[in-house]
Amino acid sequence: MKPNHTLIGFVLVACGIGIAEWLAPKTAPTDVIEITPAYRQFVLDQVQQPAGALPQDLKPEEALNKAIEEEVLYREGLKLGLEKDDLIVKRRVVQKMRFMLEDMTPIAEPTDAQLQAWLDKHPELYQTGHRLTLTHLFFSRGKRGDQAIYDAQQLRKELEQGKTLLTMDVFPLDTTHGPVDESTLLRELGGTVTQAILELPVGVWSEPMNSAMGVHLVRVEANDGGHTMALKEARERVRVDLMAAQREAVNAASVAALKSKYSIHEVKQ
Repeated sequence: MKPNHTLIGFVLVACGIGIAEWLAPKTAPTDVIEITPAYRQFVLDQVQQPAGALPQDLKPEEALNKAIEEEVLYREGLKLGLEKDDLIVKRRVVQKMRFMLEDMTPIAEPTDAQLQAWLDKHPELYQTGHRLTLTHLFFSRGKRGDQAIYDAQQLRKELEQGKTLLTMDVFPLDTTHGPVDESTLLRELGGTVTQAILELPVGVWSEPMNSAMGVHLVRVEANDGGHTMALKEARERVRVDLMAAQREAVNAASVAALKSKYSIHEVKQ
């Protein structure tokens, strides 16, 4: 974020608000409603848009009359001061002011150097989780019943002796095609089994482990404990986070600049 760019934005904000305040007394009388071609088109757009302010089944003239009625009621409400102390109206005006400030202070696209600096400052935000390569043997309790745990125990003994005589069942979920992350294990095997797998040494067969689906034997072939992503891996995430932080900082500075125009006094009862 370039300082001179932000300064220009603040100047534009101040100038824009000043011009708006200067022009305000010169607006048309409150009892005159001008129906310009642009206003007609605006009303028509509101009818045609699914989320528009007017019902879509209105004919053009009906929509225009409806819009005029709303404008009349709005102006009369302002004369009576009905907008004062209305939290909904206040929040809407505040929202529009924030939008205007953002339009006047755009955020420049960050450079690679800025992205890397942000990544270096916040490495904890861009960590990869555990990635495990597994050999996973499954025994379905639905097919084997209580025999599943016995079969798993027998197969583990055979594996330790270099023999594989028993056949296994097909696990219906995917934990065998390439590395899997911790969230996948949690989703497919549950927290208890996942924690046991994470604690397994590489190359050692687990004891039979029970899940809701059956019994599991697992050997961890490789364990990547996670790392900080390089910029090429996390570029878009870093970009979004950095620009959001810059936007928050610029918005806060803009509001502070406006706030400095006011004298704030605490009145004690």
